[in-house]
Formats: sequence, C-alpha cells, structure tokens
Amino acid sequence: MDIFDNEYSVDSQNLELEKALEGGYGTDAATFEQGRALQREDLEATLVSVLDVNQSDCKVFHKLHKQPVSSTVHQVNQQTGVGDDEFLFVGEGEQASEDDPDFVRKTYETKYTSSKWQVSHPLSLTNNAENPINASKVAAVLRVTKGTERAIFHGDSSVNPKQYDGFLKIIEDSAKAVVDADKKHLCATVTDIRGLEIGEKNDTINAGEDLFDNLAETVASKGGSLKEAYFPLILSSQFKKLYSDRLRFTTKDTQFAMDKLPDIITATDDTIKITDDCGADKMFKVKGEIVACGDPAKRPNTPTEVTATPSESSDSQFTDGFDGNYTYAVHAINSYGISAGKVISSPVAVAKGEKVTLTITADTNGAAATGYIITRSNANGTKLMEMKRIAKTGAQTTFVDNNEDLPGTASVVLVTPTTETLAPNVSFGQLMGISNFDLPTNSSLAHRGVVALYGMLEVRAPNQCALIKNVGYRGGLY
Repeated sequence: MDIFDNEYSVDSQNLELEKALEGGYGTDAATFEQGRALQREDLEATLVSVLDVNQSDCKVFHKLHKQPVSSTVHQVNQQTGVGDDEFLFVGEGEQASEDDPDFVRKTYETKYTSSKWQVSHPLSLTNNAENPINASKVAAVLRVTKGTERAIFHGDSSVNPKQYDGFLKIIEDSAKAVVDADKKHLCATVTDIRGLEIGEKNDTINAGEDLFDNLAETVASKGGSLKEAYFPLILSSQFKKLYSDRLRFTTKDTQFAMDKLPDIITATDDTIKITDDCGADKMFKVKGEIVACGDPAKRPNTPTEVTATPSESSDSQFTDGFDGNYTYAVHAINSYGISAGKVISSPVAVAKGEKVTLTITADTNGAAATGYIITRSNANGTKLMEMKRIAKTGAQTTFVDNNEDLPGTASVVLVTPTTETLAPNVSFGQLMGISNFDLPTNSSLAHRGVVALYGMLEVRAPNQCALIKNVGYRGGLY
C-alpha cells in the first residue's frame, strides 16, 4: 500500500518514509535483501594504503592536518597580534594599561572534487584482472588525490572558480595586499631570483644559502618559523649542488655525505627540511609549454584575437639583458580544459624600461572561458612557455606584462606548519573525507561509482610562509 495513503496516520507515514529512506542503514549491503539507501563508502583506509606507496606524488595532502568543517563556507579568526607590549610600566597604584589582541576574519569556500569509475559486467566475472572493481576504485582515489595535490600548489579560484586557491596564489596575493605601514608583518614574503638557479648568484642576487637566511629572518620577524620546503622534481639537483662542497668535510655523516639531501640550517636557527616528507613533489609543476587538452566539447575555443603594444612604464622590470623581440600566445581555460593558443601576428620589440599591454578578445562560440594562460618567449626566442594565468574580465581582457613573471621558470614554497600557539597554520578543511559512492547499474550492467572529496586548502597565516619565484631550471627559458 502507498505510504501516503490517507488511511495511514501522519506518524505511520513518517515511520514508513523513514524506513524507505534508511533501508539497509547499518547493515551489510551484501546480505541485505530488500534494497538499501545510497550510502558512501569511506575510503580513508584505502587512501592511506595507496599514499603509503605514492607519497612522492602527494607529499602535502598526505601529511596535512585534516580540519573537519561543517559548512560550505568555513570561517576562522586569525590572531595577528597580542596588542601593545611596549608601554606597560605604570606608577605605584596606577591602573594597568588596557589593550586588546588583533584578529583578522578569514573565510574559505568548500570545493568539490570527484572522479567516476566503471567496470564492465563481463570483466568483473573474469580473472583477466585481479579484483577489477577494487582496482578501478583505487585508480579513482589516485586521480582525486593527485588532482587535490596539484590544486594545493596551483589552484586559482580567479581563473577557475570551481577550485580553491593553492599555495602560489595565497602567498602571492598576501604579498601584494595593501596594508597600513605598521602592518607589514601581515604580508607574505616573496623573493624573485630572476631566472637564476638555486645556489647561483650574480652582481645583484645571491640565490645560495644567504637566500634562505634572509627568508628565515624576514618570516621570523612576522612570528613564523620556516620548517618545510616544497619544489618541483627538476629542482632537486639544484639543492644537491647547493651543498655539494660539504662532501670534503666528512663521508660518514648522513646529511653531509649526501645519503639524502641535507636540511637547510638558517641563521635564525630554523631547520628547513627539503627531503623525506617534504621536498620534491611530482604534482608541483614548473611553468612549461602549454598544449590544448581536456574535453573538446566543453573546453573553450581559442581567443579570437590577441594584440601586444609596448609603452614606457615606471614599474618595468624589462631591465638590462631583457630587451629584445618577444612573441606571445594566449590559451583560453575553464574547468574542463585548455584551448589551443592564439599567437600575436608578429614579435613585438621591447626596450629597457617598457611594458607590454596585451588585449585579448574572447571567442563567443562554444563553452565560455573563465581565464587565460599567457605564454611568452624569452628575448629574441621562439619557444613559448607559460608565464601567467589571469582571470577573464569580459569580452576583452587586458593584461600588462612588466616582466615580473618570467615564463619557463619554477617556484619554491617554504612553509611554517604551525603557529606560535602550536595550532596548524596549514591544513586541509574537509567537509567530507575521500569517499566512494556506488551508482546503480545501467543497461550495460556495468559496475559504476564516483570517488569524491569535499574540502579546501587553509593557510591561516600566509605571512608566515614564503615563496621563491622565477627559479631557472634545466629545459626552461632562463
């Protein structure tokens, strides 16, 4: 009988409806005979076992503190100061001075990652593959975790609104934030080594051990303590060369003998780990060549037109050695893929002290772009590599290149893991841990499911982190 039949009392209707919705709850789905509600399978145990073998792929997500959240918009208070600590002396019997700690309110939006898996019914009945359904789930887990790890570094909600912001975006935005002169401690530290490799130096830049001493000193003045470094795999040899001369001191010491990359001991007595559970990460990518990729039916079309116009600029970083002819190309991007690039009609001549203004005209057909990837050559070069990702701002989007971001370079992220109160500075806010949802079979009788993760990267105090940008690498442009 229909549970909404009028002969039923309201209480009976509610009871039957509750049974229908919760059928099978708390039971073994394999032995339950009357159907069951859609349930999620918590894959945290699978995730741990998979990542135990693939830690080099997902170093950060594997070790991040998982902060449970209970809403799609998570809000936290960041304490930025304790109040006045200088003028505290009072006369005998005089009232104590009064002051309040300083707080900044921060909000984080939950973002949603998911990947579908499917195994044909005949395959599930054969012994051609060992447990193909479980293997497909594990593969989906790896896709989700690798995508999450990549976004932890490169996520940019201004370019792809479905992403959360990653380390690079959070630290650079913090460094560029406009604050009062007495609140410079609220800004993150970014150092530009202008195409040098780690360990190199020229007349104006020292990218050796002094670089890390200076970063540690600056971050320490803001209340942080740099403990971890992360960088693309290709930079590993640069860190090895940084300390290679120490081999002459001893061959028995674990670090100095290069049994593993040594920690960086800074002048502030901070120890920055660059190996084991930190260091090179496969999902931390360099700025390299860009090609069209993703779903051809859903990714945006190539921009209609791109023009490049040079002019004088007081903010120009086209200094000595950077003048010459430059070629630009622009790729459109959305959450489904990247278009082919639109190359400017001819190289543009840029002199010392100038900037280049790009005007990008969007294609009005097909899927809409949410952002653009600007690629550029080096001076008088022909190879194009990624320089900057920007948000689309309308039918025409303007970007000014002052040569702040060099194409074909890499970055290094340095992290203070915990605040002075030992609370996590960097964590992963998790509305739902990585989970599998089995889907009903379709007409092909295929076994199907979706692995999903709901969360966001939280960096409570970006001013206590640091970024080394425009690092040259083997095969890059500088």
